[in-house]
Parts: sequence; structure tokens; C-alpha cells
Amino acid sequence: MKRTRDQLYVAFAGLRSPWGAEGGVEAHVAALAPRLVERGAHVTVYCRERYNPHGNCYREGVRLADAPTIYTRTAEAFAHTMLVAPRACLRHDIVHLHACGPALFAPIPRPLGRACVVTLHGRDWTRDKWGFAARTLLHAGARIGVRSADAVISVSEELAPWCRQHGASDVEVIPNGVEAHDPVEWDPTIFPMLEPGRYFLFLGRLVPEKGLTTLVAAAAQARGKLPVVITGGTAYTSGFVAELRRTAREERVVFTGPRFGLEKRMLLSHARGFVFPSRVEGLPMALLEAMAAGLPLLASDIAPNDEVHGGLAWRRLPVGDVAAWATALDEAEHSPVERLRAAGEAGRRHALAHFGWDRIADRTMALYSRVAGR
Repeated sequence: MKRTRDQLYVAFAGLRSPWGAEGGVEAHVAALAPRLVERGAHVTVYCRERYNPHGNCYREGVRLADAPTIYTRTAEAFAHTMLVAPRACLRHDIVHLHACGPALFAPIPRPLGRACVVTLHGRDWTRDKWGFAARTLLHAGARIGVRSADAVISVSEELAPWCRQHGASDVEVIPNGVEAHDPVEWDPTIFPMLEPGRYFLFLGRLVPEKGLTTLVAAAAQARGKLPVVITGGTAYTSGFVAELRRTAREERVVFTGPRFGLEKRMLLSHARGFVFPSRVEGLPMALLEAMAAGLPLLASDIAPNDEVHGGLAWRRLPVGDVAAWATALDEAEHSPVERLRAAGEAGRRHALAHFGWDRIADRTMALYSRVAGR
């Protein structure tokens, strides 16, 4: 890597791979990193080899570098970041760690003469999929990370006070962003079990804290006929997903597995509404994508969801209340299309006005320049 004097060299660590793995952090980096390159930074993303189909290469101007890890649910992120953080300090001005587990290694860059930025994407230690040991490590990682980093990025206003209370001296709220939606025509050969405009859509990883048990039960209880489409992959949660499938009514719930690119855009382009019953979030990118696609939202009443839609959800529903969700599904099925479209259009305008990636990249570059003393 041939360095130039004025260029900022930034290393991202803590994620699987920006292109090739499902997840909010991965989508965040895939959108942000190329924009940082456009603004003059040299960006390396350290990937976990299993999730990076492209290998060691440049993609959209971003350098992808594989590094090994231990592929278990608890150890994967910790082991990978422990290996790459010292390596990143050899070549980069700033080491940017993403999420609570990787933040445990925020003390490494400073003694090596490098700056460290930590982005917290949520309170990961509260997620149901983790056992006691993992939750303890994640909580410790977040606390150590916010105290040790030169700057902390919180993706939500709701999370920022926690960072300050636990010792962060420099906290900036820079949210997740969203791209303008590019509609796709319906192709019945891809989703032969569905009809355009006649399904509700959920997007996200299939983990307990997404509230999918509530959603499946509500779909079974609702009196309407439109199915709920659940799109996403597992994250060491195959047992949970198997139980979801066992309890779901086949005619009311369709599991598509993870979908990307054109197929994902197709589902967003033709859903009647977007359902998001999550219990725990940082700042949900799936909700932003649904808003950018102009879909009316049925969203749980948690603070991060409220922060995204700004009060523009078509229905704001109690977490875990199966009866309320079933009623809302029936109401959305029978409401006039014009009313649903009006709600979706208001959300689309809000998302694009407040969560554009270019603005987020500008703010991130300004933060980098500050911590690097440029």
C-alpha cells in the first residue's frame, strides 16, 4: 500500500463482510465505505473470510482484506477483531471498530500511535440470542470501547446518553442511512407463491428479538387472507427458525430465506405494507429501506423505530401484543389502497430527507479529520 501524505487511511473491523453477508452493520459499511473513498479516504475493510466471496481485492474503491477467526457464535467477532486490530494499526491512521464486541479492543490503537473510532449500532448485550457469557463480554466491550475510543459514533439519539454516562468524552450521533429505492417489475417466476400488492413483508435476520414469534402468532389469528412474507437468514439461530416454521400457518406465512439485490427490491416494490415487530434495535436499516420504498409501516413502539419514522408509521403497535398486531394486519388488508399509499409516500419523503448516505459520509469524514488532527 503506497501512502500519500494528505490521504487518511482508515481500517474498518468488526463486521463479517460488506458484500456477501446479511446484517445491519454490513449494510452500513457497504453504503458508507465507498462514499468515504469518494471523499479522499483510503478505506480497508477487514472481512471474515467465510463471508467474503470476493477475496482480497478492491471493490467500489474499497480494499477488502480477509483475516481468520474462530467460527462460533460467541467467539467469531471477538477473535477476528483481536487479530486484525494490531495489524490495522501498522498501515492506517484510524481504526474504526463497529459494534459492542469488537469495541472491546478499542484500547489497542492509541499506544500504537493511531486513533480509534467506535460505532455502537445498538445494545447488543440485550439481544435474546446471546447467553450469559456473551452478554457479559458484549456489555464489557461497549463500556471499554466508549471510554477508550478517541470518538464514539452512536447511530441513534436513544443510545447516545448511555455512551456519555459510561465515559465517552466525544460522542456524535450519526445515524444509519438509506438509498433511494429503485422499483423492480414483478416477475412471477421468482415468487410464484405470491401476488403483487397482496402480501405483507418483513425483512431482517431471523433472531428472537425481532419479534417474529409475535408476528407469526398474529398472522395465524388475523381474519384476513393476505400472507406475511418473512425474508431473512439465520444467525446461529436455526433452532429458533425451525420452531417458527413449525408454529406458522402455511397459508398465512411464507419464508423466502435471505434475498438480496433485485429480488429484495422486487419484494419491497410490491408489498402492501411492511411489518416490523422488533423488541430491540439500534437504528433499524430494514425500516429505512421500507420507508424509502414508500411502504406503509406497522412498527413496534420502541424508541429506535420512532426515531426512524418520526411518527409517520401507519400503525405503531405494542411489543408482543399478538391481538393488536392481528387487528392491524386485518385493518391494513382492508384499508383503501390510496390511504396506505399516502402514508407510505409521507414516510418515503421523510427517510430521504433525513437519512441520506451522502450527508452521513460528510459527517463521518469531518469526524475522522478531527480525531486524526487534520
